[in-house]
Amino acid sequence: MSATFNKPENHLLMNSEQSHQVKVIPPWLVDVCFAVASSLLIASVLGIGFLNSPNWPTGGDSASHLLYAWLYADNLFLSGHITPWLPEVFGGFPFLSYYFPMAFIVIAILSKPLGIAIAFKWGAFLASMLLPGVVFTCSRRWLKFSRLASLFGALGALSFLLHEQNSIWGGNLLSTLAGEFSYSYGLLFAVLAMMAWSRAVSVHGGWILAGLLEAACGFSHGFPLLVVGCSSAFLLLDISNFRRNFVLLIRGHLLAFCLLGGWLWPMIEMHSLTVPNDAAFPLGSWLDLLPKTLWPFLAAGALGLVLLFITAVRRLWGSEQSRVVHLFVFGAGLSAIAFIAGDQMGLADIRFFPLVWLLGSIVCGWLAGQALSCLGSSKTTLLKIARSLLGAALCLAVFGWLGQNINAAPDWALWNHSGLDAKPQWNNLKNLFPAMTGNLWSPRLVFEHDPANNDIGSTRTLEALPMFLNHRPVLEGLYMESAVLGPAVYQLQSEVSTHPSSPLVRFPSGSLDPQFAAEHMNLLHANTLLLRSKEAQAAIEASGLFQKTASSPPFAVYQLKQFNSHLAEVIIKPLHLLPQQDWMQDSFAWFRTRSRFEAYQPVYGMTSSVTPGHETHFPAVTEKILERDNLVFETSAVGQPHIIKIAYHPRWHLVSKGHMFIAAPGFMMVIPEEKEIHLIYEHTLVGKLGIISTTGTIIFLFFLWAQKLFRRENTVPGLSETGDALPVSFTKRMLPIFSSWLLLLALGIYFAMHSPEKVYNLAWDNMRANSYAKASELFAEAYKLRRPPAKKEEALFWLAKASELSGQSSEAIAHYRELSEHYHGYWVPESLYTLVILQRAQGHGTETTPYVARLREEFPNNAWTKKLSEEK
Repeated sequence: MSATFNKPENHLLMNSEQSHQVKVIPPWLVDVCFAVASSLLIASVLGIGFLNSPNWPTGGDSASHLLYAWLYADNLFLSGHITPWLPEVFGGFPFLSYYFPMAFIVIAILSKPLGIAIAFKWGAFLASMLLPGVVFTCSRRWLKFSRLASLFGALGALSFLLHEQNSIWGGNLLSTLAGEFSYSYGLLFAVLAMMAWSRAVSVHGGWILAGLLEAACGFSHGFPLLVVGCSSAFLLLDISNFRRNFVLLIRGHLLAFCLLGGWLWPMIEMHSLTVPNDAAFPLGSWLDLLPKTLWPFLAAGALGLVLLFITAVRRLWGSEQSRVVHLFVFGAGLSAIAFIAGDQMGLADIRFFPLVWLLGSIVCGWLAGQALSCLGSSKTTLLKIARSLLGAALCLAVFGWLGQNINAAPDWALWNHSGLDAKPQWNNLKNLFPAMTGNLWSPRLVFEHDPANNDIGSTRTLEALPMFLNHRPVLEGLYMESAVLGPAVYQLQSEVSTHPSSPLVRFPSGSLDPQFAAEHMNLLHANTLLLRSKEAQAAIEASGLFQKTASSPPFAVYQLKQFNSHLAEVIIKPLHLLPQQDWMQDSFAWFRTRSRFEAYQPVYGMTSSVTPGHETHFPAVTEKILERDNLVFETSAVGQPHIIKIAYHPRWHLVSKGHMFIAAPGFMMVIPEEKEIHLIYEHTLVGKLGIISTTGTIIFLFFLWAQKLFRRENTVPGLSETGDALPVSFTKRMLPIFSSWLLLLALGIYFAMHSPEKVYNLAWDNMRANSYAKASELFAEAYKLRRPPAKKEEALFWLAKASELSGQSSEAIAHYRELSEHYHGYWVPESLYTLVILQRAQGHGTETTPYVARLREEFPNNAWTKKLSEEK
């Protein structure tokens, strides 16, 4: 609807018909008002006063995200470090090389006028606040939906944001409060990109805008990008315009791929250095897949679909609105299949399902609103009034339903945004800051993990300590999947913690062990320990290896007495050369095994041996330059292996003469050929090519803008306005679409029937029914089907246990042996114990010696180790 304005000079000449006309509100003003109103509604749930306060936010992962946002906004981003090296955590790791930059760029920009605390809060929720308004405006402007359909589509998005079924899957306010704000940006740009793609094939152009939004989606989060890219293939089902649409898609996707080059290409190149999260998220009930806030939209969407079929099916399915409805449903279907098949693809399944909710709720809103518009399409004033009243009543009903189901979000927001200073034990922790402060290159700080730390805002609050300790590094951080030292860090954490976190399923940590912790702290260049639990403090004090330097109950600070580590030093242990394949698993096993840890230094990828010097005390290596991306050391031990106690990464280049390798537990090892050891953190060749791609694409876009191609609606050269369209009947036009639905349905049924988790759960049903032989068959099938190593290990363990309980001792021994020899996870201690017991029962006690030794060395304080000692 366009605005109409009466010129002043014509005011007196208006006839009687014109005098009844009223000035129509400009459409853009309606869009702005709705966007502002929906944003303020979400902000009110979060507490606008707290969002504008200078309190440091906390809660869930947000407590740790704060450090990275602070560092990024302080000087890193504006100085050109888009993916910088951060020595503050994990012994150094490449920030945003394996995570997503968009949200942090927004926060960094907002921090200049607002300050970092306020910018972090508004930036974290900005995508969520904009989502309903974006759906409303783009539905009206791009897709030409009726105002009612646009309104209900936006309310569907709002209902998704406010659902409280979970706080970890992503997208809703609870997940964002828990720290999943990058995913919210991914969803926002995914919806925009899919709308833009639908519009592009309607206007015979627009691929540039679609490609830009797809690139923004990729900069925000990877899972929505996968859905956007794959679901766009649906547009090729328009057989009358296949060639034109194919060209549009190729151009837009290529544009997005090139724009993402500087970030995406290096991530793909170095993906093998990440530690995948294999944690399982089993469903509690069917409610996990259908939150209460979405129930009205599911019903309204079904009713709207029926009404539209009755009133205008042929007109609807031939329209622009039909295309985007089909595209969104196709995207939701792909997301559902990816959720079912996530394990088999090696991807986190829960990250796909929020797209099912969001796309589905928007579509249901569109269908309900469009049906309501069709019912009131008559020019009869009474019907128009009835439609308006019915629409208003439905909106009020939706808000009433949402109000009844919003319970946790305001309380969570109050806890997060009231700030660190409002937390019960924060002041006691602050009292210890003078005893722990240092600088960026001070020896690292280790802290105990304790669930009680929720009273300082979050169990992850301590990960942000470098903010308050003048950048002094701590060992533990948030992006554990990006840190090659992560397995070693969490092993050390468990050795000083009464209740260790063990977040890496593939590398489960140990238990309280002050003696081994002291050795590991020296290796990891850490000399300070922050403890909370009485049990850990008592164990540390009893060891005699630490000295208490400060106390503010319940916290206490300890210093390692025999700390003799340097950031760079000559290796005096014998080198043990190993292939680089599976180096992380071997390094973790070495780190946690006393006999191996004390005997030699593993080096990976080195082919010719170098004999370490026999001297026990080499002259100290001198530190000349210590910067984030530039390290210079001076040594007199030329030709000797040196360990640089900073995490290895391919972007670290040795620019002085010599050779560099990976050394356990994930450090750099350098054999210098001159006195100076000079390391620079810079891009690899692939990274440089990616930057050239991104820069060149931006220049190309600027050139297109200068040529005013945007004003020509980006029409594809060589194609007419109608492209290669051919007249196609309604039946032939719908046949490919219905075929795609059947294909999605078939894929969903196939993956559901062959789901590893379905087989695994069925095996457990037989275990509970004492049908151990059948359970072992099913566990064997689950073991073959599962892809993530941690889940395969779990299935293998229960295969061994089911075989044991069914009396098949030989098969059980074989399975326990396979597990203990090929895995390093949670089930290894019990497998070693049971393997020893079963072999002793068969009279093969002499064969158990290596298993007993491994159990005692790698798991000295484990319950199964203690049980074996008691049964000896």
